[in-house]
Amino acid sequence: MSRQRPDGRFESQANQFDANGQASWALWQFYKITGDRQWLLKAYPQMRRAVDWAMKARRRAPDDSPFFGVLPNAPADGEYLWDGKHHIVGYDFWNLRGMLCTADAADTLGKTDEAEQLRKEAALYRTAIEAAWKRTGLDYFPPSWEKAGTHWGNTEILWPTEILASDDRRVAAMNTHVRKGHGGGFVEGTIRWLGAQGAIHPYMSAYTTMASLIRGDHEQVIEDFYWYLVHSTAAHAFPEGVYYKRRIAWNNTIPHALGASNYAIMLRHMLVHERGDELHLLMAVPDWWLADGREIRIQQAPTHFGLLDLRVIGKEKGVHVEFKPPRRQSPKRIFLYLPKSRPMLEQAEGVEVVVRSDQKRRWDFATVVRLYDEQAAPLFRQIPGLVRLPLEPAIAPSQCRMLHLSSLANTNPFTSPFGVEHPGNYLFTGMPTGIQTVAGVPFDIIDPASNQGRGLIVLHSPRAPKDRNWPRQVEIPVKQKGTFLFFLGNVHGWARDDQGTGELGAIAEYVIRYDDGENQTVPLITGSTVDDWALPPEAEDVFPGLRGKPWHLNVLAVRLRPATVESIIFRDLGTPAAPVLAAVTLSQSQ
Repeated sequence: MSRQRPDGRFESQANQFDANGQASWALWQFYKITGDRQWLLKAYPQMRRAVDWAMKARRRAPDDSPFFGVLPNAPADGEYLWDGKHHIVGYDFWNLRGMLCTADAADTLGKTDEAEQLRKEAALYRTAIEAAWKRTGLDYFPPSWEKAGTHWGNTEILWPTEILASDDRRVAAMNTHVRKGHGGGFVEGTIRWLGAQGAIHPYMSAYTTMASLIRGDHEQVIEDFYWYLVHSTAAHAFPEGVYYKRRIAWNNTIPHALGASNYAIMLRHMLVHERGDELHLLMAVPDWWLADGREIRIQQAPTHFGLLDLRVIGKEKGVHVEFKPPRRQSPKRIFLYLPKSRPMLEQAEGVEVVVRSDQKRRWDFATVVRLYDEQAAPLFRQIPGLVRLPLEPAIAPSQCRMLHLSSLANTNPFTSPFGVEHPGNYLFTGMPTGIQTVAGVPFDIIDPASNQGRGLIVLHSPRAPKDRNWPRQVEIPVKQKGTFLFFLGNVHGWARDDQGTGELGAIAEYVIRYDDGENQTVPLITGSTVDDWALPPEAEDVFPGLRGKPWHLNVLAVRLRPATVESIIFRDLGTPAAPVLAAVTLSQSQ
């Protein structure tokens, strides 16, 4: 509640509007679960101020604008539309939901005139949303009314409250599109997130799964439930997003609180789901959870109607049900969903049985793991010759040859490391120069002040400014035998999540050329031997030897063959990332 701005809008992330509706829903939901009317009385004024902000904000566009009646353009991280030029569908969905929750709260508090006013406003808001959708020409709701972006808030149509009817054809079209069309459809049972190449997003899949739950597609929900679980760690800690080909979570986001919460919430609604004044039980559980000898037990579960207990025990010819209904408020109807093959053996108080179809396939963890093994990308092969760092004891400079890179350097780390003049804090501020020992290895780091303003080797990126004609590869002469080569750099700019190319998914490579004609290739792979220069270090096979704000440089060590090294080729592989090399050292002793 402390996150409400003076203008009434709730904000969790700067200039993004979904939190405004989410906060109103959360305050309403807290009341619905607790039944604490006095608390709602204190919270309601803030809910109303949030709705008043939305009422004003959606009227900013003139009557003849194609965006009349919907919220203004704004940045959106989930939809990966950061430029602030798009009108985000999920923002409208959430603010409409918050408006309806606030109207319900007004009714609860006896503010009937306000409730009626808010419902009329919600009806006008729906009309504007309908008009914006028709202009898209799509049969589903896109991420933005301009149709740009990756799916996010636009999938939250039926959850956590239904803002459209569950049988609305656009909900069905939305589910079909994200599962089969969007970027190639679900992969490994999980929605794709197109803001990064090769990314899937388990917790965002939960919103589509919840739509399937409310639409009655129980078998799909159970399949999704186990796929979600597969995309966790061995101890079932949940990530945010996953690069499925590399089998890693992005940006060290394990454990991820919302990833875990959404899984728990999904399970809760599979078992206990409120739908207006109705209570729905076991809407989507595996048939085998109801088998002879199995038991589902729910104790003191908070609901919109009060606490409930449910015990379902599998018997030979069906299930025995023990049910203690909520008493704070009686649901209008209580439904219990059971497969045709598992009837209820005795009547339970106030419960209506909905007979659903038997599931065609047994979904469990082992089944999904087996499917995953069949379709998942192969495990990454270990890069031969890599050496663990830091070195102890450190190598003496007398045992090394620090290679000269001055003639190859092409950018200034302190003014424009990636070709952009005056990039704010995005500089290598504080990076030491001259001879420095990093991870136990001496390096000669170029001082741009004594090298015509050039201190780093940065290779080509199509995202760099057009006037920066950076090389696609450079060749570093060596003509000497050695035991190890050490590279300082192994970071990249312009594409933090670059998934690379080829079988290994590399963005660049070092090719060590020997005088006997053999080559030794060391790929630079995001998350393994290279990472983004301005994010926290995450590459596992290098050592983050130098660090500042916001930058870092990694050290990579390679054991050499017993032959003379003619040269090293530092080669870009044509992906969006701009790879960086700062220094190279050849060790001549063990």
